[in-house]
Amino acid sequence: MNEARRALAAVALPDGIYAIGGYDGKQYLASVEKFDLQTKSWVQLRPMDTPRCTLSAVASNDCQYIYAMGGFNGSALDIVERYNIMTDEWEYITPMIHKRFMHEAVAMIM
Repeated sequence: MNEARRALAAVALPDGIYAIGGYDGKQYLASVEKFDLQTKSWVQLRPMDTPRCTLSAVASNDCQYIYAMGGFNGSALDIVERYNIMTDEWEYITPMIHKRFMHEAVAMIM
């Protein structure tokens, strides 16, 4: 990766592996990078609006969005951000009911 990180979230999609947020030993990260399967290299993407570690992330059924949920940046978070893979943009959506970090998330197909 271009940036050392731990306590990140990762999502695997058909176009690559997304490394989201984390902690570099000094600061909480908002940065996002993707291992591009075609070029076999890491590419920097638009960062999240909120730096955090120990978050969870899942992809939408259609592989168009990544949802980054909760996490920690000095305190537990209820924030949910949605990343649009086509436009390389993040947006805040409805927050979680409870603040969470060090949790898992699963996307269900209905």
